[in-house]
Amino acid sequence: MTAVTAVTAATAVTAATERTPSVFVAGAGPVATAFAGALRHAGAPVLGLWGRRPEAARRAGAVAGVAAFSAAPPDLLLEADVILLAVRDEAIGEVARLLCDTGLVTRRHLLLQCSGAACAHDTLGHVRDRVGGLGTLHPLRSIVDPREAAATMAGTVFGVEGDDAGRRAALALVRILRGRALDLRGETMALYHAAASLASNFVVALLDAASEALSGAGLGREEALAALLPLARGTLDNLARAGLPAALTGPIARGDAETVDRHLVALAEQAPGILPAYRALGLRAVDLARARSGDSPTLTRLAAKLAGRE
Repeated sequence: MTAVTAVTAATAVTAATERTPSVFVAGAGPVATAFAGALRHAGAPVLGLWGRRPEAARRAGAVAGVAAFSAAPPDLLLEADVILLAVRDEAIGEVARLLCDTGLVTRRHLLLQCSGAACAHDTLGHVRDRVGGLGTLHPLRSIVDPREAAATMAGTVFGVEGDDAGRRAALALVRILRGRALDLRGETMALYHAAASLASNFVVALLDAASEALSGAGLGREEALAALLPLARGTLDNLARAGLPAALTGPIARGDAETVDRHLVALAEQAPGILPAYRALGLRAVDLARARSGDSPTLTRLAAKLAGRE
């Protein structure tokens, strides 16, 4: 970083953190809408949001309760301290370049991206010398309904990383949103996001598989899911209270090899597509059972059976 850039970045950070920073949101999808609405609810000056599709921008602005712009980026960008790029990962670099090319985004601005899988240097490095700082602000939560997410953002964990200026700007917004910051290094972003996918997206896939298995017992898919959701919620509650590995229950935790045998036979005959997932997760459950109560001949046999060696 040159001396001029360093001074400019420090000035931008001071302006954005000594007072509540003004924010402009680029994007009109669920994450952009939720951020715009949540920041507005929290008392931050959200100058507006911009999206390239007029209908999507109008809809997002109406839900978030902020001004919406489309077509050309508005001159209002000049008044923002922080530009929050809440667009698809593959569009972050393109949108950043477009905004900088307008001349409305300069070295007095801080750019924050919302990707969880890539660091700010990777997505925004090509405009680094044109702005005051780069950072990441990634909400570690599933956002389906942006209106609901905007109203319940307090307490959310946010993945944060970036250069000094960008990180400080991201932390300032986390404080405004009354969230919790998870400090990350750029090189760990992909692993962080893989963990998030396992804990969120793959839970949906897992319950889809469980619903498929239960529908084989004669229930409709919707009825099967409705029956399983209370069980899943109760398990998450147990995890919150007891942690790992104490929250593990069921036949593997009990060392009930006969029941696991029945599961394997039933799945092989009636739902073979689910069997590989059951085996892989079963082996993980064996590890948890060992962590909780130590190894045993029964758990060793279960591991062999789940691995297909018996």
